[in-house]
Amino acid sequence: MDYEHAVPLTALTEGIDVLVDTVCGHAAHRLRDVGLREGAQVAIVRNTGNVIVRVEGCRIGLRHEIARQILGIPIGG
Repeated sequence: MDYEHAVPLTALTEGIDVLVDTVCGHAAHRLRDVGLREGAQVAIVRNTGNVIVRVEGCRIGLRHEIARQILGIPIGG
């Protein structure tokens, strides 16, 4: 898939590396505290209902509603 703009993490498939563009919503401060901040590179590990991402060597599980509020731009191949 080709993406020209940032899309919610919920719209991305497993195995894609993402550059986080925007973190919003009521949990934004906590997400940034655990490394999910603008400019961070994350990998989508699983996206079936809840989303699991790998950031800074850690796997983090996110409810679908929270993952939808994190926008990223796919990078790499």
